[in-house]
Amino acid sequence: MKNRILLASLVSLACLSLTVSCARTAEKRYGEPVFGTVVEKEPVAQTTCGSVRGENRNGIAIFRGIPYGAPVSGEGRFLPAKPAVSWEGVRDCTKNGPAAIQDGVPSISGNPSGLGEYFNGGHPELFGTADEKKDEDCLVLNVLTPGLDKAGRPVVVYTHGGGFATGTGTLTIGADKWAREEDIVIVGINHRLNVFGFLYLGALDNEYASSGMAGMLDLKLALEWVRDNIASFGGDPAKVTIMGESGGGMKVSTLMAMDSAHGLFSKAIVESGSNVVGNFSKEAAAAQTNILLDRLNLDSKSWKQILTLPAEEILNASRGLQFAPVADDINLKYIPGNEIIAYDISKDIPLLVGSSADEMGVFVPVAEMGIDETNLTVEVAQGMHVSMERAAKLVEAFKAVDKKGNAPWHTYLNITSMASFLGGGAFNQAMAYAGQGGAPVFHYLVEYDAPSPFGNGYDCAWHTADLPLQMRVVLHPETEFLSKLMAHSWAAFIRNGDPSTEELPWPAFTTDGRQVMVFDDQTRVEKDPTAPYRIVSE
Repeated sequence: MKNRILLASLVSLACLSLTVSCARTAEKRYGEPVFGTVVEKEPVAQTTCGSVRGENRNGIAIFRGIPYGAPVSGEGRFLPAKPAVSWEGVRDCTKNGPAAIQDGVPSISGNPSGLGEYFNGGHPELFGTADEKKDEDCLVLNVLTPGLDKAGRPVVVYTHGGGFATGTGTLTIGADKWAREEDIVIVGINHRLNVFGFLYLGALDNEYASSGMAGMLDLKLALEWVRDNIASFGGDPAKVTIMGESGGGMKVSTLMAMDSAHGLFSKAIVESGSNVVGNFSKEAAAAQTNILLDRLNLDSKSWKQILTLPAEEILNASRGLQFAPVADDINLKYIPGNEIIAYDISKDIPLLVGSSADEMGVFVPVAEMGIDETNLTVEVAQGMHVSMERAAKLVEAFKAVDKKGNAPWHTYLNITSMASFLGGGAFNQAMAYAGQGGAPVFHYLVEYDAPSPFGNGYDCAWHTADLPLQMRVVLHPETEFLSKLMAHSWAAFIRNGDPSTEELPWPAFTTDGRQVMVFDDQTRVEKDPTAPYRIVSE
C-alpha cells in the first residue's frame, strides 16, 4: 500500500514538473522572435486624423509616411508646423513618405559610399527607398508594432542622424525583427532640416521668432502625435523613449533641454552625438541669415521674397552654411560656453549614453594615407593641428592602453575620434547628468571592430556601425552576436529605464564609480576606460 502511495506521489510530481516545464516553454521571452501577433494582410489603425492602412511583415504591422504635421511649404515655410489635416476614408501608408529637402541621399539608400548595404542589411527592398522622394512637406513618420491591441507596449521614437542637414527615419522600416523579438513599438520621424528647419528670421520679423527651431518643433509635434495616437498602435504613451545617434543624439539632447517637450518622453538614448546644446545665439544665427539673403540678392526690406522662392534655389544658396537649433530664448534657452551641461528639467529622465572608439573611421580615408610607424606622429600632429611634441605624447598615451595591438592607422583613428565630440563627448554628458543625482545614467563604449563599409579591410569601431545592429539589421553574420546583445539591452532600457539583462548585468554610471559597459568580442564592464584617452582635451 505504501509503495502504491509513493508511486502515485511520484507520478503527481512528474506531471506537475511536466506542466511547469511546458508552461515555461510556452512562455514568451524577450530576445526571441515570438511577439508578432498581427494577422491581417493589410492592417488598419485609427489616428486622430483618420484611418491608415499598412502592411504585415511576418506578424509586424508597418505603417509608412503617416502625416503628423500640416504642409510647411508656401505660407508655412519657416514657421512652427501645425498638426496634420484630417482625411476621409483609409489612407494608404504602405509606401515611404517624403524625405526632407536635402543634399545627397540617406545612407540607407545604397549609395556608392558602401554604407547603404551595411545599413539595409543587404535587403534594400524592405526599406522602400527606391521610390522615396524629397519634399519640403516632409512631416511624416513610420510606425512598427507587434500588435494593434491594447497591450500598452513601450515605445521608442528614433530621431535620425545626418547632423541637422540630412537623413530620414527610414532605418526603422527595417527594424521589424527588433519589434518582433522585444515586443516594442518603433517610430521613425522625418522633419525639416538644414535651412528649412533652422534659418533664423526672428531679427527681421517677430512672427518668425521660432524659425531657428522649426526642425526641433517638428520633432516636438511628432512626439505630441505619439502621445495622442500610439495607443491605437499597441503602444503606451506614458512609456516613450527618444533615441538618436550622431545628429539624432544631438536632437535628443536638445529635446531634453526644451521646456515645451517636457512630459512627452520618459527616457532618452544619446549615441555618438553628445555635444553642447544652446550656445548658438540669435545674433550668430542672424549674421548667417544675412549671408544667405545676400546670396539670394535679398535684403532686410525684400527678405520676404524668400517665402516664394523655389526650395531648390534656397537650398543651393545655403550650401557651406552650418545650420543648427538656435537658442531663441523662447523654445531653447541660450547658455554661452562650450561645456556639456545637464538640464534640470530632465533630471528625472533615465539616460543611456555612449560612443564608439573609432568614430572617425567612416570619415577619414586612412586607406589612402599610408600611415605607418614612421609617420604616425606626423599624421597625428597634422590631423589634430598640434605640435610634434604634443602628438608624440598622444601616440604614447594611446599605445599604452591599446589591448589589441592596433595598427598605426587604427591608433590614428582612435586618437582623432576621442578628440571629437562624437567620441569624447559621451563621457562628459554622462558625468554631467550623473552629477545631478537624479535618474540613473548608463554609459557605454563600443570597441568592437565592425567590418569596414568600404570593403577595404580597415575594420574598426566606426561612427554609426552600431546603430543598425541595435535595431537588428545585420549584414555580416559575425556581427549577429553583438547585435542581439545590444538590441536586448537597448530594449530593456526602453522597457524599464535600465539596460541590464540576464546575459548582461549593467551597473549605473556614477561620478565616483564611473562604470562603463564596453562592447567588444568580449563585452565587459570597466571603470572609466576612456580616462587615458582624455589626454586629448588637456
